[in-house]
Amino acid sequence: MKRATPYLLLFPALLFTVFVLAYPLAQNLFNSFHSVSLVRGTGDWVGFGNFEKVFQDAVFWLAFWNTLVYATVGTVLALVIGLAFALLLNLKIGPITSVMNVIYTIPWVISPVVAGFAWKWLLNDNFGIVNHWLVSLGLINEEITWLGSADTALACVIIARLWQFYPFAMVMFLAGLQSIPHDQYEAAAVDGATAFQKFFHITLPNLQSVTAVLLLLGTIWSFNDFNIVFVMTRGGPINASMVLPVLVREFSFVQFDLGKGSALSIVIFFLLISLSLVYLKIISRREPE
Repeated sequence: MKRATPYLLLFPALLFTVFVLAYPLAQNLFNSFHSVSLVRGTGDWVGFGNFEKVFQDAVFWLAFWNTLVYATVGTVLALVIGLAFALLLNLKIGPITSVMNVIYTIPWVISPVVAGFAWKWLLNDNFGIVNHWLVSLGLINEEITWLGSADTALACVIIARLWQFYPFAMVMFLAGLQSIPHDQYEAAAVDGATAFQKFFHITLPNLQSVTAVLLLLGTIWSFNDFNIVFVMTRGGPINASMVLPVLVREFSFVQFDLGKGSALSIVIFFLLISLSLVYLKIISRREPE
């Protein structure tokens, strides 16, 4: 009985994993090779036909490009902002540091759905506070349709994304900054190094591993991000802000083609698996031998 106890204790977690992860993945894989519709139900085996439909769809390539821009630009800008705030907090200027540490991390703990609705309200062309401020300052003459214009919709969701991701980057960078040996800065000061030289030759090299991990995590999470884009624009207007996770919903529940939607979700899955393998390889390099 003692030998079976560990397995019995693990059984609830294993059961939960099967129902939440393994079963949906297997069902998606099955649907991707069959003609499945919400209207007609499960049809015949079509092989890679659903994948061919995905890759032949012009909206897929537009969504792939938008997702790439959304992930890379949003992540890189979030890292820059996170590093800037981490450097400020690392100065430890009196008790205000603790207060600002809490304030800066608020976007990270807010639900993406709530964040999406908040930004949708802020950028509303009729009563949004952003337009109100810009008009009051004389920067614009009339309200701008931020989320309703193909020129600005993608930029707006990128801003919302980096606003929510930068606190995580800030905390990671702050931990990295506090782990840098202080004697490196003391030795550089003795040699007459300036603050910029210390930053580029000591701070940034010591944060290289943290930066690589944040880039990969930010890219992985952005490629899988559905809530903010769907709440703010639903991929519009005219697919200007369409990203891959939202396109899965479009194929599955708007076009009622579950087979095509499942095929796209499998494509996203393998993209994320590839990025995750790169992430694990970087993590393994950081571990001491």
